[in-house]
Amino acid sequence: MKKLITLIICLWIFQSANSQTYLQGYNVVQISGAVTCPLLSPAERLTIDQAYAKLKEIDTDPIEKSANEMNGEFWLMDGMLVNLVTRTVTEQNPRVNLYERQKAYAPEIIYREGTTPDRTAANDYFSEIKSVNNFEVLVDYFKTRSNYKSFLIQDNKGKFKIMGTIYVKKQDAPKAHALINTILNNLQFKE
Repeated sequence: MKKLITLIICLWIFQSANSQTYLQGYNVVQISGAVTCPLLSPAERLTIDQAYAKLKEIDTDPIEKSANEMNGEFWLMDGMLVNLVTRTVTEQNPRVNLYERQKAYAPEIIYREGTTPDRTAANDYFSEIKSVNNFEVLVDYFKTRSNYKSFLIQDNKGKFKIMGTIYVKKQDAPKAHALINTILNNLQFKE
């Protein structure tokens, strides 16, 4: 009987493990340790369980199949789920060449001899590298084909990189792009 009670307690603890967890993932650090941004208040973060529930509302079949697969920190802004995964740049986790990543992620234009090239995916793809405040960022995503709008930020001092994703209903894609720019314009890496 004691073993059964212990098993039930362990299952309950495991089931509610993310209920008060605000940060998870391999070598992930709190964004507040790397940047200042009034939009990203630690008090406004969602728990991992809250974030996963919101993700399921936005995308009924997300890549992440459980809250345990969610990484980083999450906020809800204007109906959109903001995910930021902050990591320290190290030898094992080096800076990324943004131009090379931009080229690698761009969709290919499919050419078949004797047909008009299929530019459907390429025409729907948005990508730009820009400098903002004291960092560089690659923003890239499919405008209408995806619920995910991504960006990768790297500070100019080479200390941190932040992978960001805005999860949004497809019809709200323009709002997501505006939110990315708002976050970028309000973000400052700490000295």
